[in-house]
Amino acid sequence: MVQKIIVIDPGHGGSDPGAVGNNLLEKDLNLDISLKVAARLSSYDAQIRLTRDDDSYISLNSRAVFANNLRADLYVSIHINAGGGAGFESYIYNGPVSTHTANFRTTIHNVVFNYLKGFGVVNRGEKRANFLVLRDTSMPALLLENLFIDNPRDAALLKDSDFINGLALAIADGIVESQLLSPLTQENPTIPADPIIQNPTVPPVWDPQGEIDKLIASGIIVNNHQADTPVTWGQLATVLNRIIERNKL
Repeated sequence: MVQKIIVIDPGHGGSDPGAVGNNLLEKDLNLDISLKVAARLSSYDAQIRLTRDDDSYISLNSRAVFANNLRADLYVSIHINAGGGAGFESYIYNGPVSTHTANFRTTIHNVVFNYLKGFGVVNRGEKRANFLVLRDTSMPALLLENLFIDNPRDAALLKDSDFINGLALAIADGIVESQLLSPLTQENPTIPADPIIQNPTVPPVWDPQGEIDKLIASGIIVNNHQADTPVTWGQLATVLNRIIERNKL
């Protein structure tokens, strides 16, 4: 039987901290939760892949390409919210999606909130949005916004390691239920050699917009440009001189 491939995407990372508040960085929380989700899922009959397993910057397009190259069965992006609200919400693409996508999201949302409600967390509901990682992935994809980093009460929970462990287990259990995954047993011992890796062997894909994103993140270029936009000699000279100046430091 072919194992299902589950991609766990810790949002943000590297030079992109995500939301910040109450002495917390979203990128760190996303990674912590995602690693715990992946560890939990490693005891089930599935291949678990992470878009990042350290504090690295990965462009949004690269995350979608990564999952598409794997032909994953499910993509789950882990985030922490901000903006003055409170509580938990989940997203799928606001365009056409499969029935499976909607059903998987509802199952995972309900399992996670069943855990969160015990802490008085607000249920902000199941929502839709035009997020790139939901729009450009070719498999059922959802994004979880786990509490608000700038809300003092939510932040207090996010600082509690026991709460985070429970949240990660709830997300993993929601994935297990939605995908009907079977636990590994002596009769079913197939375990991937490395169930938690960032970059399995997949055909290399040139991601020109992702390369531009990296230059912006590093400060080599300031403004965003479409990958097919012509470059003048003056612009090229500016980029090269910035690289030369950095090498002198």
